Amino acid sequence: MVSSIFVGVFTVLLRKYRWLEIAPRHRRDIPTIKNTRITVGDILEALANGWSITEVAENFRIPIEAVREALRYALEVLNELRGQG
Repeated sequence: MVSSIFVGVFTVLLRKYRWLEIAPRHRRDIPTIKNTRITVGDILEALANGWSITEVAENFRIPIEAVREALRYALEVLNELRGQG
């Protein structure tokens, strides 16, 4: 299950993820890479368009680990939707 905790008034930290947060000041209720406006969806779209993980990290100026975490998050959400989470 995707679990989160509230910090302060606005930011939601995703417990199992070092690089992800939900910060309304960035992109409303969409998971982003911490302290950026780069969403998990942005990363998935870049990968779907043929970018490698390294290219995503370099072009968005984020760590490769953040790209991998975004993929793990997306997989976890899909598994929850299918009832496997």
